[in-house]
Amino acid sequence: MDDVRSYNIGASDYSKHKFQAWNFWILFRLNPWDADLTKRILRKKETDSRLLDLKKIKHICLERIRQFQNNENAFPIENLEPKDITLNEMISDYILTTEDIQILKLILYPNISDRISDYEKIIEICDKMIKENE
Repeated sequence: MDDVRSYNIGASDYSKHKFQAWNFWILFRLNPWDADLTKRILRKKETDSRLLDLKKIKHICLERIRQFQNNENAFPIENLEPKDITLNEMISDYILTTEDIQILKLILYPNISDRISDYEKIIEICDKMIKENE
């Protein structure tokens, strides 16, 4: 049987990296929304523009803010640091912008006392990047 992480289905480039989005999800115990955000920051797709992912990231953040404002967050907020590996090591073979890394840090190292502000910062960064890419 082939190693499931040695290939991917579709146009994304996940399998080209030592640490795939799945690794981040597991090591940081991400909820589904933050896992989706992480996936969109890390991937590059030949078929979709970066602009589309940035707009989706913003949309997901708006939904998360709505959930927190309505006390609908069903997932505990944790700030976990994986043992024996740093974020820099995990992203070392990715081509990420400074903004991508900022977003990733806001996702992976949440402000437990004010998670809404993290999502608002991500939206601000996305708005800037969207404007630059349009």
